[in-house]
Amino acid sequence: MSILFRTGFLFIFLLIGIIPVIAQEEDFIKDEGEIVEGEFLINKELEITLPSAQRIFKKVQPDEINAKETEPLQYTFKDYTPQLSDIRTRLRVLKLKDERLTSKPGSYLKLGFGNYLTPYIEAALNSGVNRNGNYGINLRHLSSVNGPVDKDNSGDSHSSINLFGKYIGSKASIGGDLGYNRDGYHFYGYDTGSEVSKDTIVQTFNDVNLGFKIKSSDADAPIQYTIFGRVHNISDNFDASELGFKTGLHGKYVINENMHAKLGLDFFIASYKNPEMINRSLVRVYPAFVYSNNGFTLDVGMKVVNHNDTLNNKNKTQVFPALKVAYELSDNITAYGTLDGDVEEVTFKNIVYENPFVNSNLPITHTNKNLDIFLGVKGSLIQYLAFDVGIRSAIFKNMYFYANDPLEFNKFNLLYDRGNTSLFQGIVSLAYFKNKTLGTTLSAKFNAYNTDDLDKAWHKPKFEFDYSFCYNFYDKVKLSADLFVLTGIETIDVRETVPVSNTLDGAIDLNVKVDYILSDKYSAFVSVNNLLNNNYQLYNRYPVRGLLAIVGLSISF
Repeated sequence: MSILFRTGFLFIFLLIGIIPVIAQEEDFIKDEGEIVEGEFLINKELEITLPSAQRIFKKVQPDEINAKETEPLQYTFKDYTPQLSDIRTRLRVLKLKDERLTSKPGSYLKLGFGNYLTPYIEAALNSGVNRNGNYGINLRHLSSVNGPVDKDNSGDSHSSINLFGKYIGSKASIGGDLGYNRDGYHFYGYDTGSEVSKDTIVQTFNDVNLGFKIKSSDADAPIQYTIFGRVHNISDNFDASELGFKTGLHGKYVINENMHAKLGLDFFIASYKNPEMINRSLVRVYPAFVYSNNGFTLDVGMKVVNHNDTLNNKNKTQVFPALKVAYELSDNITAYGTLDGDVEEVTFKNIVYENPFVNSNLPITHTNKNLDIFLGVKGSLIQYLAFDVGIRSAIFKNMYFYANDPLEFNKFNLLYDRGNTSLFQGIVSLAYFKNKTLGTTLSAKFNAYNTDDLDKAWHKPKFEFDYSFCYNFYDKVKLSADLFVLTGIETIDVRETVPVSNTLDGAIDLNVKVDYILSDKYSAFVSVNNLLNNNYQLYNRYPVRGLLAIVGLSISF
């Protein structure tokens, strides 16, 4: 059975769940529907435990759906900043927040166990939300002793602890968090049957991070502001480390009912050691004016960026346009477009969270987004169904890609396209939410890369598809599913005299979870990740773990 056939069959099967509901909808309701990043998430926050590659998806969150069936989704124009889509290879695990929590975060304990010798524990102690704020602590651990290759030679482990708190005053709120993450991997992309020393293939990342945010809380004040800061310190098993600090200010001043001014200021500095110490910095200033009237919104500004990196060791200042336009074609449909540029921060932490199998002594440089144009239409056509479609054309410089090292071929080097990398992208997104009963999202991206210095856009997918579904049966049984498909990933093997390129087989991953509410305090869950048991690869030589089933119990208090 071909990959395309299986993909089509799975998509039709999952889509059946929403067709009958849509067919029964009432007439169109004004001002409803918008696909907004981060607005709806599946409570389960399904994270796939796949040792070679991870993608973090935004999920449907049924508890955030309107409490009344007749209440429409609000539709307003919001800033849209297109982001380059990358493969995220950090191991994703089943991490389900308590779906019963709504207005107040509660305390809970989750325990589970799965095949591949996989223990799972997650706990949270939260004060609950009140008018003065909240505080709490979250802990989590998930590990698999065995993996897809040579059992414990491809196991993985993930542990984290996070303290957080927020105080809300009459004029401003202040929040902060302190966290520690430990992620363990193995470089198991060696040839089958090879004799390896386990000490040489173990990789561990220790990440300590501290952040704060101060935000104005008086909605009627003419000046609105957010001040933020974050410090991270990450290190690995091979003496690589990075200490980074980022802080900034984003402000808004209301001039009149139709116009306001904005100012953004970001400052980033990092010290990267691997093995020599290299200091890097980036400063960004972003002033803009926004005018809105009669359904038309114009956001005009500029970005002034000063930065240095490891490739040129020179300070460089660049100026980019920043233009956003939106026009309401009707009460429920808006056409919009953006034209901008920027310097995208690239750090050691970014890279290892994206691909934990990278080599030592990485050359790191920021990526220039010289020009990025996006044209789209978003809104809603029928009740509770929102859409967002668009096309994007962007030009980058110093974009990085991955290729296996010619000697240590179970590790990846960074390859930079020192010329221009162009990207043409088509994007389609749909979202349907109804009460606390049904939620579903669908997104698809078509990517066409063109590189100057490199033959291909190595390890970048040509097609990305993500579908999420969640249904609540009488507040007793909650079913959630997630399907993603990636195709067109091209790789290069540089060990041969003449480098050999290859296209990886398409990746299809289906995940299903069922929660059964036993009582107000207790619930049981069963999750099955990679239900199709496909040992696909998102990175060359790294097949993912097959079907992983976890059975567990949740206790809330």
